[in-house]
Amino acid sequence: MVLGRLLSSGSLFRPRLAADCRLSEASISRIVAELRDESLIEEVRRPAPYPGGPSQIVALRKDQWLVGLDIANDRLTLGAGTFTGEIGYLERREFPAAAAQESLAKVLDGGIEALAAWCAQHGVVPWRVAVAIPGFRDLTGPPNPIIAIDAALLDERLSSAFPAVPIVFANAIAAHAAAHLQGLRDAPIEERHLFIHLGHGVGGAWVEPVAAAGPIQPIEIGHVVLDPAGPRCRCGHRGCLEALASTSALAALCGVEERQLIAAGDEWPSLTQMTARRRTALRELLLRVGVAIGNALNVVPVSLVAISGWPTALPETLRAAVAEGMDMSLFGGREAAPVALRYLRTAIGTEPRAVLAYAMHDLVREGGLSPLMREPPQRLAG
Repeated sequence: MVLGRLLSSGSLFRPRLAADCRLSEASISRIVAELRDESLIEEVRRPAPYPGGPSQIVALRKDQWLVGLDIANDRLTLGAGTFTGEIGYLERREFPAAAAQESLAKVLDGGIEALAAWCAQHGVVPWRVAVAIPGFRDLTGPPNPIIAIDAALLDERLSSAFPAVPIVFANAIAAHAAAHLQGLRDAPIEERHLFIHLGHGVGGAWVEPVAAAGPIQPIEIGHVVLDPAGPRCRCGHRGCLEALASTSALAALCGVEERQLIAAGDEWPSLTQMTARRRTALRELLLRVGVAIGNALNVVPVSLVAISGWPTALPETLRAAVAEGMDMSLFGGREAAPVALRYLRTAIGTEPRAVLAYAMHDLVREGGLSPLMREPPQRLAG
């Protein structure tokens, strides 16, 4: 709880930290001392906020490391970053088009070797290694229908390269949710909500506030079938939300290369001429996104939906179609079940920040246990 509060707020004086965590100052002093001894946090002298007030502020250490492998946009992104978000190592490696499992494994092996070599050269022993894979479920399940990666073999390679370091695998959408939870591009959200991301993949997650160190529960909303006769999705079905509303579909609609669109981030609308036909098509895409969201909320209701990805760059006149679609599918409509919509700045193309955020999320969830305190290292699925 203390780590989660520091993660969401950056730094706090002890009295405020105690109040936010509903703990006595004696308990906070004990916990802060333990976390400081374990090299997780530091106390920095600052001017007292009021006469006679505290002069030491508590913050996460800036010299402790996390490592991540992010598989997105048909490429592997490797990174090493500190608890406070500074990136020390960043490399991107392209996957061959329509690559088989063996070809993907070669790219992964080369990337892991380079990342481990950098860590050894700089004396970095990470607290976590996190891996984000589209459509990931667990290490021992059936083959991933989205990308032909043997997660169990990848786990073995990573445990060999980073001995005694906990390794956590996550669905790619869980990594995106962790990034937005930590306020890497927007202010953190302090209530339970549904997170939706529309990028090269489309996914969703039920999310608890980061300060509560709550779970992130991915849902494959991108593979809800909206049109059985629609375009083929990479999962093998037809007419999935992802096939209709991913950046691949958006790029085809706008007449631009998907990589160019992803690289443009929030400026992607400047790449295309917004004709009446394109506005109509975009509105139809957003309407279908809203229908899928409304159906999800019929299963698990929340009062807030946070949306990340390409729709955030559109004007409100077009984004209103999302709310209209929700009204079409949400039981009783939004009038009977009020749901706020919050649009987040896109995280498309910002890898590996999402997977590093998930590594930090797992560290907080686990209470900051040192890698050396685990025998043997655990393999966790997110």
